[in-house]
Amino acid sequence: MKGSSTSLLVLQAVFMLLIAFEAMAGQENSPRGSFEQAIAAFRSGHYSAAVSLFERVEAQSPGATEALLYEAKALIHLQNFARAAEVLRSYIEAHRDSSDALYLLGFVLHRQNRPAESLEVYTRAAAIAPPTGDDLKVVGLNYVLLDDYNDAIRWLERAVQFDPKNRDAWYYLGRAYYTKAQLVEARKAFLAVLDLDPQDAKAENNLGLIFETSGQPSAAIEAYQKAIAWQEKSPNPSEQPYVNLGNLLLEQGQGKEAVVLLEKAIQLAPDNAFCRMKLGVAYRQVGRLEDSRRQLEKATQLEPDNPATHYQLGRLYKQMHTLDRAQAEFDRTAELQSRAARPKTSSADH
Repeated sequence: MKGSSTSLLVLQAVFMLLIAFEAMAGQENSPRGSFEQAIAAFRSGHYSAAVSLFERVEAQSPGATEALLYEAKALIHLQNFARAAEVLRSYIEAHRDSSDALYLLGFVLHRQNRPAESLEVYTRAAAIAPPTGDDLKVVGLNYVLLDDYNDAIRWLERAVQFDPKNRDAWYYLGRAYYTKAQLVEARKAFLAVLDLDPQDAKAENNLGLIFETSGQPSAAIEAYQKAIAWQEKSPNPSEQPYVNLGNLLLEQGQGKEAVVLLEKAIQLAPDNAFCRMKLGVAYRQVGRLEDSRRQLEKATQLEPDNPATHYQLGRLYKQMHTLDRAQAEFDRTAELQSRAARPKTSSADH
């Protein structure tokens, strides 16, 4: 009898395990189970895998989960903004009151350089739920894209009022103030960034620009040098403090020192025409005319409609006594300047 009882208990245990395994298998194959797998991939940063899993969940059970919304979030992480916009629009068709989806779509349209559409979507989202500081920041940046700096400042000011610790909002507010030549306000904004991050190289670099614009070259040099030092360990250092310091030293006649900095700038940003132009000018200042020619010709290739690069190339050709080529560059400079001076024709004039 004892052996029979033991056998019965074993059979019951096996039976319970089989039931458990079947339940687990059924859960994995259910929409909710598959969705949880996709969520796990998303949260672990495996965004490509997450996209495929969310697509499968939605195909198996359309609308049963928030697979489309999370698929869009994964696509945003992958910077596939075109596909993210399509997925979000599909989700919004079935969830018209989803402020989360609308705010995400507004952000995606901003990243696609479609500011007017982005603003329309943000307006729809704000009618459902109040925006965050980041949402207000993106609204402000949409106005930057529209070249409307007054409204950009207004919305970026709201962003930092709503979220005083939003470092990016303070930074972009400082840039907007600087563009409008509001140097006192710009300086305050960049100092706010530095209060939040005492070694923010971008903010320090912009303080250098403010000092330089205000006629304080020594303070500007110190700021640029700090920015360079602070970004040394960054995986993605910017060329900006190098080109700004190099340009300032160039204006002070320190061509050799400028060359070192400007060479570093084009190492970091080989397709930056301004960096190439300034390095070309520096090479000309120290007598390296062939090196100067190569840099200035490359600058005109990168930005063929920039009159400044053609003018500098014309000056170089003249110094090298290739007068026909010099005159051609000066003529091209005049043509581009004339074109830029013409008033833009509005659609109402047609």
